[in-house]
Amino acid sequence: MHGAWAAGALAYLQEHGPRQYDLVYAASSGALSAAYFVADMMEPGLAIWRELAGKMVHKSNFLRHKPIVDLAYMVDDVMRKRVPLSVELLQKAPTRFFIILTDCQTGEPVYFHVCDKRVFAALRATSSVPLATRGFDFVDGHPFADGGIADPIPIQRAINDGARDITVVLTHKADYRFKPIPHWIGRLAYPEFPRLAKVWTEVEHLKQNAALDLMKQPPAGVRVQVFSPHGPLPVGYFTVEQRQIAAALALGHEEALQEMQIMEAAASPSAGSAIPTI
Repeated sequence: MHGAWAAGALAYLQEHGPRQYDLVYAASSGALSAAYFVADMMEPGLAIWRELAGKMVHKSNFLRHKPIVDLAYMVDDVMRKRVPLSVELLQKAPTRFFIILTDCQTGEPVYFHVCDKRVFAALRATSSVPLATRGFDFVDGHPFADGGIADPIPIQRAINDGARDITVVLTHKADYRFKPIPHWIGRLAYPEFPRLAKVWTEVEHLKQNAALDLMKQPPAGVRVQVFSPHGPLPVGYFTVEQRQIAAALALGHEEALQEMQIMEAAASPSAGSAIPTI
């Protein structure tokens, strides 16, 4: 549910940001909102968060040894039927949209280019977070897991693809430092995929921290704007109360506005400057 903050920030960017993004990369719950963002359907996407998102979490399933998060409900019922994501609009969009997946057999990142109805399978796979869901899903018959495991903040990929003006939307503070996951948790989450478990426990935190460092000191000629929460979020990972989810949406929008104002003030001439006249 931390993704609700990011959805609010994306709504602000759609209202006030550049008219067009050439490339969008997204993983985990961020990919669900990014799909509506790229399709220029942000308002329906926000309605999902406000009205339906809490219904995909079933905390009592933990005691029944069942997934806590119902991705079939969110993707196959909500995104296909109740608030349908338009594949046609995604295809027509000038933005190239990549959903990040993690190959369960190799642990390597896969950048799935959205161009047809397989987008729904890719969204289920990238949102298959460890332990809270089955942990993986299939795209074209191949198992993939949460894209955030193999490439949690794909800024280096964006640079490699030629991006020079990059906007990053996080769901945690930009100065946060990640720690490794215990090995036994990796084995518990992915008993069928030892390489995936190894990447999750030994590599993911290194990639996250390296990406955060790269954001602070990008290569020459690369500009990076970062939108991230300024403090604690009003939601936890499995919050179901719609009032709290709506508060996270509003906070994401408000803090994105504040961040933009800070950036614009830093870029403008100081109040005391003047142009000399002769």
